[in-house]
Amino acid sequence: MTVEATFLLSSVRRFLDPAAPIPDPEKIDWPSLLDLAQAHGVIPMLHAALQNVSVPDTAAAQLRSTFENSVRWSLAQAGELARLAELFDKFGIPMVALKGPMLSQYLYGDPASRASVDVDVLVKSEDVVQARDALLANGYHGTNALPWNSTSACLRLRGDEMSFVSPLGVSVDVHWRLVPPHFASAFDKTDPWQSLRVASLAGHQVQILAPEAQLLFLCAHGAKHMFERLGWICDIARFMVVTPDLDWNLIVSDAQQAHALRQVSFSVRLATDLFGIRSSVELPSDPSVEPLIISVRTRLLAAGSAEISALVSTRFILRLLERKNHQVRFLFGEFFTPSEAEYRVLRLPPWFHFLYYPFRPVRLAWKHTMSR
Repeated sequence: MTVEATFLLSSVRRFLDPAAPIPDPEKIDWPSLLDLAQAHGVIPMLHAALQNVSVPDTAAAQLRSTFENSVRWSLAQAGELARLAELFDKFGIPMVALKGPMLSQYLYGDPASRASVDVDVLVKSEDVVQARDALLANGYHGTNALPWNSTSACLRLRGDEMSFVSPLGVSVDVHWRLVPPHFASAFDKTDPWQSLRVASLAGHQVQILAPEAQLLFLCAHGAKHMFERLGWICDIARFMVVTPDLDWNLIVSDAQQAHALRQVSFSVRLATDLFGIRSSVELPSDPSVEPLIISVRTRLLAAGSAEISALVSTRFILRLLERKNHQVRFLFGEFFTPSEAEYRVLRLPPWFHFLYYPFRPVRLAWKHTMSR
């Protein structure tokens, strides 16, 4: 357990609840703390929590500078999302804003109160090529390596998403699935397009997920990544606070139907345990949840922002998934479904695409051997 990780966790708890105590900052290694906060995406939370705490001048100046940079980037992302909404509306492409500025506005009342790496939007699979063409025609630069030069090749991309950089340098990810196809989730059985809401951003009407689908998405996304960022757990805790009228019966029903309730139980328990948030629902008991919580909590407090190895992540997800066929599906997708790394190496013509599948485990084995 590191002093900085414990202090950061207490700071985020205080951000959520101003009455929560905070440890004595005297023994804090401030550069390490700020690096940790940056890695976990909680610079805005740390800045807010330390407003009335005595911080060394150098550390205070660095925190303020980092926070201001985070604010500028968040505002740039909000502006980018508004431009995307206008552009896609012009081309008649339905779009849903995921996470990013809209989630920050919903959770914290301010797009600048939550740090995001990029802007994520969801489109329908039949609109993927049109969305790509609209972005490329308006100054966006695609960053994906495709299996071959074809308008349909983007549909082969791992994770069912494309990445772009806007003319202003903002990263944009266009998804046509909420969760990668090899990771089982509630969205195997639930269509998010059937229950959307509309929110306002800079004079534009932007579609967002309904609250119940939003929580399912946050749980699946965070659990899939072993909640490597403290900010994602904070989002779930805050979501339960600002949405007291959640339809938990619908959430549980959708998750159970897809055999993905463990993701919800684990995520909700983790958020309530770390931040003391009271949950208004008693989720069905699952003995597999407690070891998952201990695993994440131990890593957060001990390793801080240490990179999670592929082996540790794989073992964690296999324990997270409830059914054997879901575990097999994950393993096949993780170790056989080709990625851009394979496309960059082989550059095969379309009719030899099947060769990427056996090549991926060979490349991964070679990479693992060389790293050792």
